[in-house]
Amino acid sequence: MAKDKITNIGGINGLGKGLINTNAQDFKELQSMIKKLSSSQEEEERINNEFLSIRFQMESYLNSATDKVILAGEFIEKYLKVIDVKKKDFAQYIDYEESNLSALLKGRRKINTDIALKLGKIFKINPTIWLHIESKNELILEMQKKEEDYNKYSLQDLLRKAG
Repeated sequence: MAKDKITNIGGINGLGKGLINTNAQDFKELQSMIKKLSSSQEEEERINNEFLSIRFQMESYLNSATDKVILAGEFIEKYLKVIDVKKKDFAQYIDYEESNLSALLKGRRKINTDIALKLGKIFKINPTIWLHIESKNELILEMQKKEEDYNKYSLQDLLRKAG
């Protein structure tokens, strides 16, 4: 039986390579129509739509089998860019030292439950998504560091040694 072809591994939402011919006339017309419609949106509607796009990117990342780490901080920066809020002002708003926010955005500090809850309330994202991104990144990095160590474990090996 032939393998099913997956035609969109994050391509539509910008996390992967697109499978869409962006030079095609149909694509350019669609893009033009979307730009025209979005320019007539109210500010709140535009923000909500851009937030939705970022949330889809986060969920796509969580559901992908990638071994490429995307920091939770990258998503936070996207949100801040949409609403045009400076990092300094955001840090102050969430009662966080600016240096700690900078470390979090660069991946040197992890999102904890407190920050996840605050981000969840502000950006209307389930706080567990933020924590899942951190967990996924930790797993990817650990596996990359010690892949040989972990590859020695398997159910077959356990059954052979236990039997």
